[in-house]
Amino acid sequence: MLRTLDLSHFTKGTKEQRQQFVEELLASFDETGFAKLVNHGFDEQKLNDLFTWSKTFFEQPLEAKNEIPNETGPRPMRGYTPLSLEYTSKLHTDEKIRVMADAKEHFDQGPVHDKEYPNKWPTRPELEGFRSFMEAFYEQCDEVCLELVKALEVGFGVEDGSLVERCIPSATDLRLTHYPPIAIEEMRSGRTSRISPHSDFGVVTLLFQDSTGGLEVEDRSSPDTFVPVPPTDTMEMIVNVGDTLQRWTNGKLIGGVHRVTIPEPLKKDVGIVLPERFTMAYLFKAQRTTSVAPLPKFITADNPAKYPDMNALQFQQWRNNILYT
Repeated sequence: MLRTLDLSHFTKGTKEQRQQFVEELLASFDETGFAKLVNHGFDEQKLNDLFTWSKTFFEQPLEAKNEIPNETGPRPMRGYTPLSLEYTSKLHTDEKIRVMADAKEHFDQGPVHDKEYPNKWPTRPELEGFRSFMEAFYEQCDEVCLELVKALEVGFGVEDGSLVERCIPSATDLRLTHYPPIAIEEMRSGRTSRISPHSDFGVVTLLFQDSTGGLEVEDRSSPDTFVPVPPTDTMEMIVNVGDTLQRWTNGKLIGGVHRVTIPEPLKKDVGIVLPERFTMAYLFKAQRTTSVAPLPKFITADNPAKYPDMNALQFQQWRNNILYT
């Protein structure tokens, strides 16, 4: 269902390869809100190290993780959020979904330069090296996102670099998520999901997932139905359109709706416990004072602005507040 694109064709390719990448990226975003990327610059060892660090962090006792608690509410998230404290379901309009708890715990970090919302890092000996690795990983993700925004500039005919400027300095949140083992009957109860259907707040999101499975994306030809995205290659990077890009394009591109549920090969099983799952999401955001209202080039008499003006931080605060109230 998702197109697979070679990012090196844009970053290192010929003029023709660059243009083809841009056209395929926009087509993929238009079709599904998603794409898969290969040759993105992250090698197998680095991704193995990422998931090793993630497992080491989440395997700590709860009291150790709670030494760096995330302060829930509208502010950008930093540090550790325990199991089922965040309700992604509340972003949905269906009351049956809105009551579902997310069976996940997560660690969030922001940019290294952020003094307003500083990062919180574990200090226990077993996590020595975690901070330096994650800060470097964050920077590499940011470089990939800026290349994708450059590709969007080409596709939109923005020649002055103004979209990239809107994303510097970074205000992105990087999230490590752990979905603990859970009984399949609990997932079928209507009370719990690994993560409910939603779109992300930012410009685009980068995702790496382990081999467990369970990610599904909405089929736009049949709304409210979902198609599995099996982890056939954990080296693949999944990228999706976020709500900010939807707003900037005045609805030309739509945020990619996705959820995490029972992995496809296990859906007919009974009496089993789903294995744990680990992911990394780089939730790329515009710089905080930038407007997330539609860009003038996407507003016409026939297609007036669909979204009110607010800056990127206000938009994030509004959406974050829903998750914890």
